[in-house]
Amino acid sequence: MDLSDFLSPERVVFLHGRTKEEALEELVNAVCDDEPSLRPHEVLKSIWKREKTISSWIVSGVAIPHARLPGLGRFILAAGRSIEGIVYDSGDANAVHLLFLILGDEEQPDQHILLLAEIARLLKDPAFRKRLLEAGSKEELYQILRSIAEPTLTLPEINKQRLTLMIVNHALAVAQEVQAKAVLVHADALGVADYISGISQREKIILVTPGKAGDRKQAEGSARVLVAPFPGLNRTKQVEMSLLFGVSGGLFRSGDRIVSVSGAPGSGFLDTLMVIDVGAEFSPFLSSSTAAVLGDIEPHILERALQIAMDLAREGREGRPVGAIYVLGDYEQVVKSCQQMVINPFRGYRDDEKSIMDPFLEETLKEFATIDGAIVIRGDGVVMSAGVFLRPGKAAEKLPAGLGARHTAAAAITATTTAVSVVVSQSTGVVSVFRNGKRILAMEKPKK
Repeated sequence: MDLSDFLSPERVVFLHGRTKEEALEELVNAVCDDEPSLRPHEVLKSIWKREKTISSWIVSGVAIPHARLPGLGRFILAAGRSIEGIVYDSGDANAVHLLFLILGDEEQPDQHILLLAEIARLLKDPAFRKRLLEAGSKEELYQILRSIAEPTLTLPEINKQRLTLMIVNHALAVAQEVQAKAVLVHADALGVADYISGISQREKIILVTPGKAGDRKQAEGSARVLVAPFPGLNRTKQVEMSLLFGVSGGLFRSGDRIVSVSGAPGSGFLDTLMVIDVGAEFSPFLSSSTAAVLGDIEPHILERALQIAMDLAREGREGRPVGAIYVLGDYEQVVKSCQQMVINPFRGYRDDEKSIMDPFLEETLKEFATIDGAIVIRGDGVVMSAGVFLRPGKAAEKLPAGLGARHTAAAAITATTTAVSVVVSQSTGVVSVFRNGKRILAMEKPKK
């Protein structure tokens, strides 16, 4: 028997009343708000008539009040959870924490008994009761009940789906508690958009996808979408990347709190929850209060530069590792700290012929990375020069151990301008992003 046929999210309630009368009234009101044809007074009268005959308590902490109504023509189920506990005429004198209300048709006593027996059987399972009692929100409670009848899924798939739903619902509860602006749900695991489609607070969710067309289409029906490229990063880098593109796209700003849920790439479920203070996490990125987060750099230009850098780190050139510096944005100031080391290979071409977004220019940008020096790119993506020696007038702050002259120069140019530098390490393949003289992101060499 599929309980989800008789239940709706609106009829799942976190109860506040401490007495049996108060709790039953809350449940009945939830039912009647969802079913306007029912009158609360008449429903309560039928329930109390049954309660006077015998208590609806069935097992420690659980009661199933029920009634049959004339002409109802269907079954209605409501569920309530009390954190504090309800004083109930229970068989073991303990408070009741789970309350299930069944309303059936007076002319269908057999089906009514079958539904009552099925719910009682489920609630007598200690493990199932424990899951219900640990639900952090009414949305999570509803998803646990809804997941009972999913016969097409294998047991491991059911467990993954339940875990994902529990994590997402718990994240929503945490977001409300800490007044977070949004909950980031990372979609590296297949089917996450499907998992969250039944959650009532989808307006709070931002689904992070790597930008594949199918993922975007699936996600748009479930939640807002943040495209953060490069799937397959470990979960920490997933979060950092999504924050980077969320901040650069104007979704988040200093002072915002974000709740992020993620999982191991390709695992098929989410298992990690983090609460993030955007200002603290990206203070170097946000320190300029008078300018846009990326200055004059368009977010898709940064995404494209990172994509080229990641490909270069993974592939190298002719089987050899290659280092590179790409300096993006604030060209008028950056050029004052540059010295051309070789004849500029981009000089003399029209702007539309040297855009970083042009796929035909990709191999050229990778090849010119083998030339000593930096590649300088305007904020709108036009490649201005290659083979550039960076000589900023101000040194960057002390960088993490292991970073050499290439990283020092890349960091320093961002300390004296509003530019962003993307650096590929020749020795390790790590791709670093610098802003305001500090490294704000470091991604390990991607696997081939």
